[in-house]
Amino acid sequence: MLFRYSERPLKHGNEPLKYVPRLIKWHHNNPSHSPVYLLCASAFTASDYRKFGLFRNRCYQWGYFPETRHYANLDELFERKCKTELLWCGRFLDWKHPDDAVWVAKQLKQLGIPFQMKLIGTGQMEEQLKKTILQDQLGDGVTLLGSMKPDEVRNHMEQAGIFLFTSDRQEGWGAVVNEAMNSGCAVVASHIAGSVPYLIEDGKNGMDYRFGNREQLLERVLELLQTPEKQRTLGENAYHTITDLWNAEVAAERLICLSEHILAGETAPVLYSSGPCSPAEIIEESWYKG
Repeated sequence: MLFRYSERPLKHGNEPLKYVPRLIKWHHNNPSHSPVYLLCASAFTASDYRKFGLFRNRCYQWGYFPETRHYANLDELFERKCKTELLWCGRFLDWKHPDDAVWVAKQLKQLGIPFQMKLIGTGQMEEQLKKTILQDQLGDGVTLLGSMKPDEVRNHMEQAGIFLFTSDRQEGWGAVVNEAMNSGCAVVASHIAGSVPYLIEDGKNGMDYRFGNREQLLERVLELLQTPEKQRTLGENAYHTITDLWNAEVAAERLICLSEHILAGETAPVLYSSGPCSPAEIIEESWYKG
């Protein structure tokens, strides 16, 4: 028995010239008659590998599992939060689209909606972002905080009411979503980033939007800014999603149990309906219907 661990392999699309070499190599390394299973660190991993005829009925949900924090008093956590504060965190890369967050800030300012937006990170788009903030006179509402230590990032997550996650298909997972949910943020996330179909239940523990649809992203943000009680509800549910299900302790226990069933002779055991080690269904990039 062997477990492979993989993000989606086709982050850049099908790339026809690479198809045959990949087909040969991957089938050689993962023969269909062998007990080789796949732990999917992206909701789109199973779909990508299916295009090569691999891991049929042997794909299980997995992911990244950053530190899980448990708060003794959730009321205190939410009392610390600023309901008009939006947070974005990551490298300033084109495929993470921090410019979408700044665009939202521009629209909020034009609408006269009170807000503060903080962006944590550095990268190749930093100068472009600074230029946009200057040109659109957003300096009073948008702050670039630079890079910082993980604990400092979590402190900012604990203070923010809303977390924006704007990555495209090149985002294999996006552990900042786990962390923001664990910090009680109401997350608004792009549908096509790897972790989102697994972690976010729209309207229950966060909100999703069709990637590239900035107007829909703005609508989600406006709804949360105008209904702070919804921020609290989504944030609480997000917190429990991580502390009750999507964390390293639960994943490890489930992986041991799954392994025991496979070693006992079950070829494709179905032990859980959701979360780590539940079957990874085929999810196409067009899954979002909103």
